[in-house]
Amino acid sequence: MSQRIVHLIAEYSAHEAMGRTVSETAARVPGSHYLVTSHAHDGASVFAGVDELGGAVASFPLGRTAALAGVLARIQPDVVHLHAGALGPLQAAMAVLKPYRTVLTAYAWPTVPGPATWRRATLAEMRSSNVLQARVALTTLLPASLATAALHRAGVSTVLTPDPRVASRLGGRAGLTVTRLPSGAPTDDRRAHFAATEPTVVFAGRAETVRGLDTLLAAWPLIRDKVPDARLRLLLIPRPELPAILARADSMAGVTVVTEPVPDLLAELAEAQVGTWPFKFDYTTSPPAMAVAEAMSVGLPVVATDVACVRAVLEPGANGVAVPPANPAALAYAIAELLRDEVGWRRYAEAGLRSVRDNLGWDRAAAVTAAAYS
Repeated sequence: MSQRIVHLIAEYSAHEAMGRTVSETAARVPGSHYLVTSHAHDGASVFAGVDELGGAVASFPLGRTAALAGVLARIQPDVVHLHAGALGPLQAAMAVLKPYRTVLTAYAWPTVPGPATWRRATLAEMRSSNVLQARVALTTLLPASLATAALHRAGVSTVLTPDPRVASRLGGRAGLTVTRLPSGAPTDDRRAHFAATEPTVVFAGRAETVRGLDTLLAAWPLIRDKVPDARLRLLLIPRPELPAILARADSMAGVTVVTEPVPDLLAELAEAQVGTWPFKFDYTTSPPAMAVAEAMSVGLPVVATDVACVRAVLEPGANGVAVPPANPAALAYAIAELLRDEVGWRRYAEAGLRSVRDNLGWDRAAAVTAAAYS
């Protein structure tokens, strides 16, 4: 008999890292998959059923327990797969989930940036992103012992995570199996190619300063000094900072900005020569930084910063190049070197492909998840 699996996630979009993981799991793991969320923005066709409970994303599902109880009673799932952050253990202990076998994917254990990192962005920029929100303050204060106790009370014995920090905090505790979830990357036959003339550098993601777009734009004249015919392509998801970013980019030579949804991101990545994600903070996005894995899947060398959400995918010096956050000179040097050094470019292109094949593929992620369900 086919398993009935309910995916419980605060907000769903197949274009975001957590939502993408849910949709790829539903497509690959045998069973009937149902989505329960506050709001489903897109990509819901992969599920056997979708229930949007509404309410505030930040308090979901704690603020919608009555509605959630009704949905679960109707579906009668064999497994409830809770997709959450470090507060997931507390959510798993809710009474409404007690009758059901629950698997938790804890995507991250974010913490408030330390004093030395605050200079990388303004307070407003951090508060408008994932970096500095109320739930981040809560997870900063959450002891691992309390999280473990909550999981034991909930009867949850399996935790999946792409974040090495979650694994280190919860791993090795009696009665709890913590398994690293492969970061997930597509299989695609298209490949990036080294270009000696007019090479393209690409960034794809939200138009946010915390993602290092100001660092990249500051580095761009330095890159053009070394590679005068280089081009920069910014594939941006509009956010409140977009007008300021556009104003700065418009004044620079060789920069193209795309703000409409890209129908085929892998094609865009395969047409480029270097992908860059110069994030400023450990948890600018939930691990893994999905676009980094997607770039590697088409053999595109990556230059990124050594922060936690990137480190879930990129091993510095092995399958990609890591530079310090908020350092335009270091970013410019690393990108320009790859654009000019075909031998180094090919080494990182091949290493990225190997890491996707061996460690990051969606099929591997699905196999780990299916084992947790069973």
